[in-house]
Amino acid sequence: MNGLKLQSLNDMHKLKRMLANLEDHNSLVMALSQANIPWLCQLLKTALHNGASIRTIVCMIEDALERGYWPRGHTAEATDLTLLIYWLGGRSLLFALSRQLALPSLRTLRSKMSFVKITLTIGCISIDTIKKNIRDTIAGPHLEAGLMVFHGVSLLINEMALEEAAVYLLMANGVGGLCWTHSHLIDPTLYNYQSAINIVTSLKAGKVHLGKEVTVIGAHIFGEDRLYPILTAPTCKFEDTTDMEFVFNTAISGWQAAGGEEDIGPLWSFATDGDATHRKAGHRVFLKNQLPITSLLHSTLSNLPGMNLYTGDGEVTLDFDYKHIIKCFSTCVRGTKGMSLNHGQCISTFMLECYLPLLDNLDQDVAQRLLYPNDPQDVPHAIKLLSVIIAITKVNPVLPPFTSLGCTPDVNVVADFEALQVLGFTLESLLEPFINIKLSLSQQVVHLSCFAHLLYTFYRDQCHHFMPNQLYYNSQTMVKNAIFSIAKQQKLDPSSRFSLLDVGDDALELTFALLQMSGGHNNAFNY
Repeated sequence: MNGLKLQSLNDMHKLKRMLANLEDHNSLVMALSQANIPWLCQLLKTALHNGASIRTIVCMIEDALERGYWPRGHTAEATDLTLLIYWLGGRSLLFALSRQLALPSLRTLRSKMSFVKITLTIGCISIDTIKKNIRDTIAGPHLEAGLMVFHGVSLLINEMALEEAAVYLLMANGVGGLCWTHSHLIDPTLYNYQSAINIVTSLKAGKVHLGKEVTVIGAHIFGEDRLYPILTAPTCKFEDTTDMEFVFNTAISGWQAAGGEEDIGPLWSFATDGDATHRKAGHRVFLKNQLPITSLLHSTLSNLPGMNLYTGDGEVTLDFDYKHIIKCFSTCVRGTKGMSLNHGQCISTFMLECYLPLLDNLDQDVAQRLLYPNDPQDVPHAIKLLSVIIAITKVNPVLPPFTSLGCTPDVNVVADFEALQVLGFTLESLLEPFINIKLSLSQQVVHLSCFAHLLYTFYRDQCHHFMPNQLYYNSQTMVKNAIFSIAKQQKLDPSSRFSLLDVGDDALELTFALLQMSGGHNNAFNY
């Protein structure tokens, strides 16, 4: 009897434990079906790996619902999502979403991924700094990955706003943020307390200046989306043409000395945004040697009528960004002087105000907004204005409402439309290669060639009354570099793809935009 009673008690305890376990499992199933917990799978993997019981797992889920437990050991998908958030919205958005979605922090992201770290320029621009950046950011990673490059390289230069402040750089034990053109007058290295006093005294006396902008030179490999910075140097905006020549020559020499020609790819062009100082210096550096007859490009380019065959050392050509050229054409059309062509017929804002509202789906208000934009640097707005001008040229001027006295064509209207049609065809030849994705590379080249020859014709006829001298120079240089780049790619690897979107400084502009977002949309950065 005692034995049966003991067995009965044991069975009762087993049933209670089984019912308790069943209740815990039911609680876990209900929690999994009703609770929305970030990274639930990661939480379960961590708990099972540690040998946690069902009740412990349920308690962990309850803590996670109350934001009392944050799982660690993030997956590769979480890291990729964190990187995407950081690039699109910057550190502020990443901080907010990491707290809400249990994503890795920026510190964790930097420990798991390799960010590009470049050597900042302290003092004068040196070839050693450029060589080190090329080897650390481009040559080393490419060689380790075993990449075989069959594309050329373009160096891009532009300026970005910089906070006027001196900063201490630990790695160099020096003061950064001083303009490179005057920093040779003072030693920026901090040897002792007196070194800091000397720098402060020089700043107060105006001997050296704090950089207002930072000059950035990046290497863009054709066919790749990313940019590899090779130089950052603060500038006080007092550089002259000689200083910019020094920058161009130093960057090119640094590329050649670092072995970029053999390890990464040949240097093809040097792209800028059309700044006056860049243009004058580039003219001296990149138009001093005529293409020799022994060059591989001579047999192709020498047969192109009107092609300028002058290049810099190593057949490097100058390039100007096509977006800036489009914006300049939009500014010329909207300018007070307008653009004169067809025996002096002037296309101005007044003429466009009369004719643009005659298009379908384009009323007076829309025309006013196109002709008087809030932001003259808005590239999509400029493209839309030029596209509307091209569309108005398709209208027949001998039909109402362009006729007077019944059906007699108005002579003034016909003359205006003849000038508009010529200008519209020129603008269409400029826009189509960059906005029409259906064109082949050959068709794009035909449009660019037509654009260059039309510019020459009208500029020869009207000179600066048609367009500013600088815009004509920039436009012809842009077309020339595109033709040279295509010919170089044909000789380097005819089977590889080539896109006109690789020319210009798009990669550098995109890098600037990402930096501004990563810095909380600040217009000026600390060096």
